[in-house]
Amino acid sequence: MKTIKWGVSTDSRNPLGDPRLSNLYFLVSDFRNGRLPFGWRGNRFFENRYGDLPTRPYGYYTEFYMGNSEESGSLRVVLGKGSEVYVTGNHYRDFIQVLHLPFP
Repeated sequence: MKTIKWGVSTDSRNPLGDPRLSNLYFLVSDFRNGRLPFGWRGNRFFENRYGDLPTRPYGYYTEFYMGNSEESGSLRVVLGKGSEVYVTGNHYRDFIQVLHLPFP
């Protein structure tokens, strides 16, 4: 898993280049307050079955995705209860932890 600082993006494969994440700070704020902006689904526990994220107890991570069904959405945001923010643009293959994102 890679980590990047918020606002610093030099990797063309970085999902933060996706315009749907241009307002990530506000998305995270909405997600943490129980609101799903238009087009977003989820607000369910992320199981971390394959150990892509640091190991935590079940229920620690919450997942949000773009798309009509959880199978179709490749853009994902996973939030940890300790204010962690992870994104992937390819349906779990490559998570990036976003650092220094202002905590809403």
